[in-house]
Amino acid sequence: MTGPESLRPPKRLAARVVPYWILGDGLTSFLLTGLAWFLGRPWLADNWEHWSPLLDNVLLGMCLGALTLAFCIPPLNYARWRYGFVGDLLLMRYGILFVEERAVPVRRMQHVDLVRGPIERVFGLATLVVFTAGNEGSAFRVPGLPIQEAQELRDRIVQMRGDGRL
Repeated sequence: MTGPESLRPPKRLAARVVPYWILGDGLTSFLLTGLAWFLGRPWLADNWEHWSPLLDNVLLGMCLGALTLAFCIPPLNYARWRYGFVGDLLLMRYGILFVEERAVPVRRMQHVDLVRGPIERVFGLATLVVFTAGNEGSAFRVPGLPIQEAQELRDRIVQMRGDGRL
């Protein structure tokens, strides 16, 4: 969606979403790279005759790269994320390499949820999940919202719908 300046999403996510993303992505990367290095590497070295110290270095580089990305991507993601209401449209803009912009009219919204995982609760955050009519992109998420703000957005959508169907 490319439009006038008035259709730019006005709000940013809560800044504490960055350490939340770093922790979540870091734990996942640490687990996966640990499995690759401590289980995958010995198995490959024992069962693949072409395994060499060079491939050890390639695997180590890939593991370190994954861990580095887990720490570098969240601040970039935070810098791009925007959301907010303009009239009866919920606008979102996000992405690092591929930037996606969405404008979802409230009349297409069918259901709204608040999701809070254990790490989100530690950081006082929630994810707003909105389900819309249609097939492509029929659900979307707005992560990294303070719980109060997520509840207010949910209530605003329900109020704007006015029919109690959410």
